[in-house]
Amino acid sequence: MMLRGANATEVVKQVRKRMEMIAPSLPEGVFIESYLDRTDLVNRAVRTVTRNLVEGGLIVILVLVLMLGSIRAGLVVASVIPLSMLFAISMMKLFGISGNLMSLGAIDFGLIVDGAVIIVENVARRLSGVKAENPGVSGLSRKEMDRHVLESSKNMMSSATFGQIIILVVYLPILSLVGIEGKMFRPMAQTVGLAIIGAIILSLTYVPVVSSLVMNRKQERGIPLSEKLMQLLHSLFEPVFRYALGHKVQVLVATFLLSLAALGLFLDLGGEFMPTLEEGDLASGIMTLQGGSLTHTVETVKKANKILKENFPEVKYAVCKVGAGEIPTDPTPVETGDYIITMKDKQEWTSASSREEMVEKMKEKVAPFRGWHSAFSNPSPCGSTN
Repeated sequence: MMLRGANATEVVKQVRKRMEMIAPSLPEGVFIESYLDRTDLVNRAVRTVTRNLVEGGLIVILVLVLMLGSIRAGLVVASVIPLSMLFAISMMKLFGISGNLMSLGAIDFGLIVDGAVIIVENVARRLSGVKAENPGVSGLSRKEMDRHVLESSKNMMSSATFGQIIILVVYLPILSLVGIEGKMFRPMAQTVGLAIIGAIILSLTYVPVVSSLVMNRKQERGIPLSEKLMQLLHSLFEPVFRYALGHKVQVLVATFLLSLAALGLFLDLGGEFMPTLEEGDLASGIMTLQGGSLTHTVETVKKANKILKENFPEVKYAVCKVGAGEIPTDPTPVETGDYIITMKDKQEWTSASSREEMVEKMKEKVAPFRGWHSAFSNPSPCGSTN
């Protein structure tokens, strides 16, 4: 049994080493074969977080480059993302905050770069205005560049900082959660808060300096793509804006009615404390006839195993634990059992395309058993990775 707070990946790695040491001393014909390895789940979770962070960062960079109209300006803002993440991870290590799906998966790069976007956009606007006023000048000198960047940054620092502080305040109530809710959601708020604090520090120090060094001082020709894009958006937005100002009562009434409709839909949605994590493997609690014998339960389980293996090639192992040990930590009667169904990678599935569809088909196959009841879920996690 893994100790509380231990690293599941390291624990499983050490268990594997011990099993290799024990294997030569086992009696002939006896061997140890693991059917459920929790490092698979940990690795999938890490890959999911990594993919989400990389994809989110690339999308933010693309949008920044298009909207700011400058690759250099976009990269200056985008560079805040890894640096603020470095600050957050360093603080997480210092304060003992674990990195998991909840804490890292909730990071929104759009929130992190909000202050940097405000400062860099104002710098870019100031520089383009200065260049437009002096068309005969090929570019700005280093001294002029530093002065314009300093002035434009100072004008927007209070707005940038205030905007990010508002975002930070939104997460403060989550820090007051206690019990299970606190254990699950406080690391998320702490991680996002640390990342935003790092972004605020970078926006006030790093961003103006790098903008002065990196952004183009030379005179640009033609209308940039971002300007054309903004003109297009403005042409689409202006008629709607003018119509709304000319029909205020109708717009307010329509907004109020839509809000009521949305509220009705929201109240009817239902909710859950925690969404189901699709681990890839399945767990099932089975129950045969009440008061049945151990022999009957074992025979029923063997038949169910045969059905699962023959009808679902995606199943690698179907292992059922019946009854309880001499020192039971989870006592169960002999007519019940705990199934662990280890599945192949989802890319190799042929019987179903989703977990829900697979579970329904399995239930259909084992349904003919009389006195048999099954409930599918996920294997219970034995720990998390730090």
